[in-house]
Amino acid sequence: MIYYTHRGISPSVKVYAIEGFGFSGNIYLLDAEKPCLVDTGWEPDIAYCSEEVQHLLRGRRLEHVILTHRHIDHVGGAMSFYGEFGGDILAHEDDADALISGDQESTGATLFGGRILPMPVAKLTDGQKIDIGGGDSLRVLHTPGHTVGSMCLISGDSLFSGDTVFADGGVGRWDLETGDYDQLLASVEKLSGLEMDNIYPGHGPCVEGDAGKHIDLSLRQLRLIGRYG
Repeated sequence: MIYYTHRGISPSVKVYAIEGFGFSGNIYLLDAEKPCLVDTGWEPDIAYCSEEVQHLLRGRRLEHVILTHRHIDHVGGAMSFYGEFGGDILAHEDDADALISGDQESTGATLFGGRILPMPVAKLTDGQKIDIGGGDSLRVLHTPGHTVGSMCLISGDSLFSGDTVFADGGVGRWDLETGDYDQLLASVEKLSGLEMDNIYPGHGPCVEGDAGKHIDLSLRQLRLIGRYG
């Protein structure tokens, strides 16, 4: 299902959320002057949305395909979207090499019975801004813990959180390769210091308004796990 988010990230940028199907993570199409995707789902589960993306792009090409982390449920569709709609593939430098080499283990491909293709990835760094045109941009915030190269994207009061935090206090797992509880806790503590209204997470529903309460709940949950886990 594809739906238009009511708030988006600016008056000139519409955000369309493509709900994850099966194991796929959510996909976000940013209908900006320079349109881009945030995450690409898992290839077996994305065919249903390709035609709709084509309709929303109205003949335009993608400027960027941005991957919040290396896991197959977020990157497995990257080469399909790249082949159909173009766009530079971007990921944080600490996860990029695994995608460039097609690492089947640390991406979770082997674990979940899938396969990723090696892909051309340009490396992002913490604090870097991704221009999406019209004066709008996405700022990279490195938030390791779910994977070593997990990142969030910030634009105004909106947060594309990947698998770092979800609605209602959810957090990403840290027990897979390159995951780390202490890093995740530090990352969520970093997010709790921001004033965010909207969260567009890697799985589950979006939060539009009161995002800070959801992040604070995620932080409390993690601290409880550390205390009693």
